[in-house]
Order: sequence, then structure tokens, then C-alpha cells
Amino acid sequence: MKIRDESLGRLASGNGFDVLVIGGGVNGVAVLRELALNGVSALLVDHGDIARGASGASSRMAHGGLRYLENREFKLVAESTRERNRLLRNAPHFTRPLKVVVPLTSRFAGVERSVARFFGISAPGGALSAAALRGALMLYEFFGRVERALPSHRSPEARVTRPSGLAERYKAMLAYFDARIVNPEGLIFEMIEDALDADTGAACLNHASWSELGDGRFEIVDQLTGAHHIVAPRIVVNATGAWIDTVNRQLGLATTYVRPVKGAHLLIRHEALHARMDGAAFYFDDGTGRMVISYPLDRTILLGTTEIAVGNPEDAEIAPAEVDYLLTAISGLFDDIVVGPEHVVALTTGIRPLQNGGGASANRAHRDHAIHEDHLAAGAPVLSLVGGKWTTFRAFGAQVADIVFERLGVARTASTEIRHLPGAAGVDGLASELVRSRGLDAARADHLVRRYGALATEIAAFCAERPDAPLATLPDYSRREIAWVVTHRSAARLDDLLLRRTQIVLDGFASPDVLAECAALMAEALGAGDDWIEAEIERCRHLATVEAHGPAGPFAREARHG
Repeated sequence: MKIRDESLGRLASGNGFDVLVIGGGVNGVAVLRELALNGVSALLVDHGDIARGASGASSRMAHGGLRYLENREFKLVAESTRERNRLLRNAPHFTRPLKVVVPLTSRFAGVERSVARFFGISAPGGALSAAALRGALMLYEFFGRVERALPSHRSPEARVTRPSGLAERYKAMLAYFDARIVNPEGLIFEMIEDALDADTGAACLNHASWSELGDGRFEIVDQLTGAHHIVAPRIVVNATGAWIDTVNRQLGLATTYVRPVKGAHLLIRHEALHARMDGAAFYFDDGTGRMVISYPLDRTILLGTTEIAVGNPEDAEIAPAEVDYLLTAISGLFDDIVVGPEHVVALTTGIRPLQNGGGASANRAHRDHAIHEDHLAAGAPVLSLVGGKWTTFRAFGAQVADIVFERLGVARTASTEIRHLPGAAGVDGLASELVRSRGLDAARADHLVRRYGALATEIAAFCAERPDAPLATLPDYSRREIAWVVTHRSAARLDDLLLRRTQIVLDGFASPDVLAECAALMAEALGAGDDWIEAEIERCRHLATVEAHGPAGPFAREARHG
């Protein structure tokens, strides 16, 4: 299914939409899916790309929020652990158990401080002790008992031995389990595909601008084709994240719902550190009591995050101090491993749309979500989706949808609580089946299944329709595979492909040669010319602004194959 072509056709039909969802991040897409599965016509538009912004710059984890217990955000932790468990069941091809190792500088010191903060008594920050963490994990796993999907921290699977070279300041170690979202962007696109498959009244358009005409009608302009469409939604959902207040002002609403907090992650290519972590995440304090998360991906290590309050949701700069802070933190984890700027292959940054007024500092601000209702001058409700975290997108989307159903006077007929994503079914043994039925070699079949789950069958068939070949710069990918991703998942810009349709940047392989080959393949799929190729390569280079200390963007380093 071609998302863009299908959606443009539905827009041109003139049938109209009951709901307009503005914003193509994970929460907006979750709302679109809920509405479509329940027969409510909805159009989602985003002025940029789907999964851009905070949704594409996350820690790529499904977790309950262990550290939120100190803020007494019990409702959020209960919801998050439940939704984490559901993700492990509903999207097993993209969500996998992740062992989290916590090295601790003290066995008992600081228990009183943690207890005081737990009961709402002001107390200074400080390092977490093993005793305090054990107590927190018992409560954490009590909340996570609903639809339990992970081992306990007291299980044999959670046993941990001290790795060689661990910094001497660490006196104890504990481990527990959360989950890794291997491909969050792919998860978002599968939700879109699920929505469009379920209801011909659903549409999703990226790279589209909009304007409210003053009478409740909206003009939608496709930035790629220039086509104009008029829609008159009965309800508007503002799911623009850090841009919520900006969008509301465009709608004639003066709101101050969002507290923008910028977070940066580093992607590190360091073979010794990758091997030392042995597949586990390390959640450790930075020496001041602030916790840092780091864990090995397939080829790189994800390290984060910073938390800096900002005033501009467009602020995508990563300051040298942010990079230095994270590199210093990870270099203090092992006495014999130093990580420097030369190991950084990419950086990502996003603005978290936290609730305004929640917490004295960005690090301790509340992470729960809220739904605010206002009205256009013409009367239509505007629902603003504020706050939230990646793990709770399904629950957040369902809560918004229930309000929409109430306003429209319709009944919910379908639930996503136990609904598998399209790529989840029949994954076991699929790689072997592709070897038998399509003649693929085992490595190629495994790559397709790891990237697309059950949709690997569709992609393998697409690749077989015409002559295909591996990419010269990235043999793990094929030319026809890139063509499928571009045409079926609405990639319109080079960074759409490299950041949000594939794991190329995440794996640290976004070299100039890779950019050139992928741009040429995209141009072929889109029917674009040499001018487009040159412009897109230059635009991506511009995204990789190089500061004095090293890279400051996703395309900043030569690829390191190995």
C-alpha cells in the first residue's frame, strides 16, 4: 500500500473528514489508528515528515519510568509498565526485552534521602544506593504485574557479574528488565498502514501545510504537488508536541500548555565498549546523582540524554557542552575505556513537550500526559495532546479517541489493547521460509525480517518483480528494497529515508558515498532529476553542521564498517 497515493486519492474524493489530526508523531498516529479502527473518518497532516521531532529522537525504549517513582508519578508508572508489556506482545518484531544493569556507588547511603523524596519531602539529590534501588524495583515490578511480560529483578535472568574494568567507585550492581524498541519509526508506519487498511475514510499526508480559513474549514496544501484541498472537520486534534502552543495560536487560541525541554542523544561507534556491554543497557549516575542511560544497538551505542529547558520548539542545536557532558559520563563508566568525539557517528535531538509547571527542574518535571480542550471561533473542539512518553502512545491515543467518540456521539467498536501490528504475525520461522520460497540467502532473509517483521514477505515479492542488486555502499540493503521504502512509506526527502525509513544513520553508516547512492535511488523512485539529487545531498550536509568539537548532526561522520 502506498500511503501518500492512497491518502491523496481519499482527499481528492471530496468525502470529507470528521477529524483533522495535526502532527505525525507517535501520539498523532496513535489517534489516527484508533479512529480508523472504529470507523471515524480522520485526516492526519504534518508540515514535515512522519515520526520527525521528538518521536524520532527518543531513547528507543519501552519502559515504565523507574525514576518517576521518586516524583510519586504512580499512575504514570502503572500505565507505562502495562503498555510496555502490551508492546512486547503486540509488536514483538520491534520490541524486545532489555536487561538494564545499574552500577551503584553505595550499598546503603542515601536511603533516607530517597525515602524523603518518595513521600514528597524536599531533599537534596544524590547517588542512588543498592538498598533504595531494591525497594524501588519491588514497587516498580508490582506496578508491572498487569499482563507481566518480563522477568523479575530477583530472577536468575537478572543475575549480573561485575564486568571487567568497571570504575572502582561502583560498589554494587543490580539488574532489572525493561524493553528496547528496535525500530520505533517502523512501528509508527505500521500503525498508519493499519489505519488506512481498516477504513477508507482515513488518510495521512506528510509534507503538507494547512491554514484555518476562519469558518471552521481548513485548506490543506500538498507541498510536493501543490494540490489544494478544503476540509471541514468537526473536531481538531493538536498532536504537534513542542509546537502545540504555536499551532494553537495559528488557530486563534492563546495557550501555554507546553514546557519545551530539549534532549540530545549520541550514537557511538566503539567496538570495545559495545563488547563490554554484552547486549545490556547500563543505567548509571554521572557522578552528581543524575542518571544516564547507555545501551548497545545492532552496531552502535545509544547514549543519553541531556535535558535543557528551551524557549523555541525549533531549537535543534546541540551545544558542545551537551556532547562533552555525555562523553565525560560514559568515559567514567569503565576505568579502561575512554570515549571521545572521534567515536561519535551521529547525534539526535528532540524537544519533549512536557506539561507546563510540572517540576522545579527539567530533570524532575512530570512526564504524564494531559488532554486540553478549547474551541475554534466557529465552534469545533480542539484537543491538545500535552506531555506523555513514547511507551504510553497507545493508551494516550485511546484516551483521546474516547473523547472524540463522545463528542461525535459514536460508540467504540474496536480496541487496540490486544491488537497486533501488521508486521507481528507469523514472524517465527519466516526467514527460513523466505530462503525456501524466494531463494534468498539466509543473511538477506534475516535482514528483511528484522527490519520489517511479517511485511518482509511483501517486500521480498516486490524485490523479485524486477532485477535487484545490493547497494554498492551498503550491501545489507538492496536497490529494490530502498524503492519499496520510498514509494510505499511516503519518503520525499533524503533524510526521510536515512533517518526514519531505515536504520542507516542509527547504524553509523551515513557517509557521503551512502548519501550519494541513496539520493540517486530515491530520485529514480520519485522520478526526480540530478538537480534534486544535488539539492538533497547538500541539504543533508547542512543538517550535519560541524562545530569545533566535532559532529553536531545525524550525517556528521564517515561510515565505519566493521
